[in-house]
Amino acid sequence: MKKILVPTDFSACASAAENYAFHLANKADSELVFLHIIITPVNWSKLNKEQEDLFPDTKKAIADANAKLNDLIKKAQANGILSSKLLIYNSGNVKIHEFVASEKIDLVVMGSHGQYGFKDHMLGTNTYSMLRRSKVPVLVVKEKNEKSAINTLVVATNLREETGPSFKSIERFAEALGAKIHLVYVNTPTYFLETNDIINLGREYLGEFANYNHKIDVIDAFKEERGILQFAESLNADGIAVITAGKSDLMQYFSPSITENLISMTDLPIISIRK
Repeated sequence: MKKILVPTDFSACASAAENYAFHLANKADSELVFLHIIITPVNWSKLNKEQEDLFPDTKKAIADANAKLNDLIKKAQANGILSSKLLIYNSGNVKIHEFVASEKIDLVVMGSHGQYGFKDHMLGTNTYSMLRRSKVPVLVVKEKNEKSAINTLVVATNLREETGPSFKSIERFAEALGAKIHLVYVNTPTYFLETNDIINLGREYLGEFANYNHKIDVIDAFKEERGILQFAESLNADGIAVITAGKSDLMQYFSPSITENLISMTDLPIISIRK
């Protein structure tokens, strides 16, 4: 986990994600990249100094954003963390996931206000887009999050081969933070399996994809979200990781909507990784 992208709009919600990213960077010896996007009325990069003066409000917003990004850089330096900033001028609808590849990002840490109604209350529409499009893990931190570190990480899995490579990524993430993984399989009426089948499935899954012999707990619940949260609460877990994918008639996957529901239902940090 060499580089962590931290999109920010400088709100209290974003501040919670920033503080969490500082801890992660310290723990994993990672570089932080702070990103802020300013929607400009015109293509700002093509303006000369005189033309910029025609848009005093935008010019002030850019100056303020630069100052706040510089404050984050100074805070990182004070904590011995390597960091950089990206201030993007955009007159359209730029997407954060566009910068993941160009900046060689390994993890994205974003904020969530935490009210019910995921699309309406997230840190802009970009968090929703990241959960569905990102090719790297996305860690969503709630504004009211009280956890400062991930020592106990619940990983919700369907034990299917297609999710194996993503599980390896989560295992590397946990290893970098020194976190203990607790695997949970949620047995729902829709995708019910007998206990012996789950045990056999888990044995094969861990044998192929895991570096450690994790215990797999089975929780019976009507909905995946309820089972995951009940298990996390029983452990007083510090975070939840979910591997997301599309739905299939033949096998159970966790869909992006489950991740979104979890974010609205708990204050715990949620890590989403697509298969």
